Amino acid sequence: MPNDRKARVLLLDDEKFLVEIYKIKFEKSGYEVSTYYDVDDALKALRKGYEPDVILFDVTMPDSRSGYEFIETVQKEKLAKHCLKVALTNEGQDGEIARLVELGADAHLLKTNFIPSEIVTTVTEMLKTRKR
Repeated sequence: MPNDRKARVLLLDDEKFLVEIYKIKFEKSGYEVSTYYDVDDALKALRKGYEPDVILFDVTMPDSRSGYEFIETVQKEKLAKHCLKVALTNEGQDGEIARLVELGADAHLLKTNFIPSEIVTTVTEMLKTRKR
């Protein structure tokens, strides 16, 4: 990421209220945020060349394809190759976490364990660690 631009976050979640809260928190912390409510729209942006520094995606989206399908497609099509990919879920079962990692997620955060500002702080720390 060049030093002269804000870090970019692609935020994918079907819960519009949560998306808006996350967007506000990330923007207040200096990030540029693109929001998507379904998998197809997020994939379309990536296929058009959008290069985020972080992809933050929900795993369970009842009205859309799942986060599993999303991350699997991102990996297969080699989209956003150099960005941090973080799954957001409401469950933290070992099988789910292993599957996400196998499909290409770099990290997994339980929504219930973090308030939105803590998610921003955690992602910021992950980015700093990744740059070292």
